[in-house]
Amino acid sequence: MEETLMRIRLALTLALRDQEQSVRTEAAQAMERIEGVSALERLAARAESDDTPEALRAVYAVGNIGGEKAFAILLKALKSPHVDVRAAAVKLLAPTRDPRVVEHFIQTLDDPSPDVKILILEALGDLREPRLSEILTPKLQQSSGPTREALITTLGRQGDIRAIEVLLPFLMDGAPTIRQRVAEALGHLGVRAAEAGERKGISPST
Repeated sequence: MEETLMRIRLALTLALRDQEQSVRTEAAQAMERIEGVSALERLAARAESDDTPEALRAVYAVGNIGGEKAFAILLKALKSPHVDVRAAAVKLLAPTRDPRVVEHFIQTLDDPSPDVKILILEALGDLREPRLSEILTPKLQQSSGPTREALITTLGRQGDIRAIEVLLPFLMDGAPTIRQRVAEALGHLGVRAAEAGERKGISPST
């Protein structure tokens, strides 16, 4: 395999001197992709380093490279012993909007760090998943403070109208921030209910 890779690199080096700009551009991009994959092997090992700053730098570098292999490395980073690395993995995976991310985020909801939990909940708020209301609802009673606030916001943004009955009692919560989040969530759910009612009331044109 090394010999094959050397031959490809040599051929692309020659292509970088081609008369046509389009050929040179394509050759340069091909070289970048190859170097990126080679770098991922080293970065994957560094992402598991005991040194938090080194592991963190590696995870962000992996995120910049992108691709399927980088995606797998970031998923593995969700289980890192370093809280900063886990948080970085969440931040880098969320924008991919890959359907597989939802399942991994759900599995990571019991992270020991409240900060990581909140990041996951914020990310899940933007990712539609029918099961989320049932998964998140029991966690409301078990949580408090910023984590409970994030749970309420995520339930509202998910738009599952079944969450209304669960959220209503929290309008009597002693914490103003909780009541505020509930009011915001009910606003989202109310809009969803109103839109559903309008669609139901519109009959097909003949």
